[in-house]
Amino acid sequence: MIVQLDVNDKSVVELSKSCFDELRQFYRPTEVAVSNKNSVKSSKWSCFGFHVNGCLVGVVEAKLVGSELQLSSLAVAASFRKKGVARSLVQFLGTYYKLIHSVSVWCVEETGNVTIFEALGFHVAQRFESDLFILADGSKATEVQLKRKVTA
Repeated sequence: MIVQLDVNDKSVVELSKSCFDELRQFYRPTEVAVSNKNSVKSSKWSCFGFHVNGCLVGVVEAKLVGSELQLSSLAVAASFRKKGVARSLVQFLGTYYKLIHSVSVWCVEETGNVTIFEALGFHVAQRFESDLFILADGSKATEVQLKRKVTA
């Protein structure tokens, strides 16, 4: 079951933290990224959660910009990966938000997540050296924007 949630809900925060803590072995945000995140109004983003037997196992934030739906902070509990949770969340949002032409998401290439998004039907739109994320070895991470067209 997928429902809209408050991004500050305890279960959302805990799931997001556990999933993104895993990624910190690959990269971390720079001070600029942290400052930017803290200054952005979170009210523009809506949070959705995927529940199994009353337990939150996946979350994603979404924001509509024109006819493009932007996704952020997609996280799936480790024990529920490769079981269609991310796909279900993305498909749900494609029907929840009417009249969208595309869905966009960003990730750090070095995490291997590009392959996951490509399996969900996304295609690389752009990639570049990041000023927002640093790899564990101190070098710049590679940010990748992926997009998926939505057909009516």
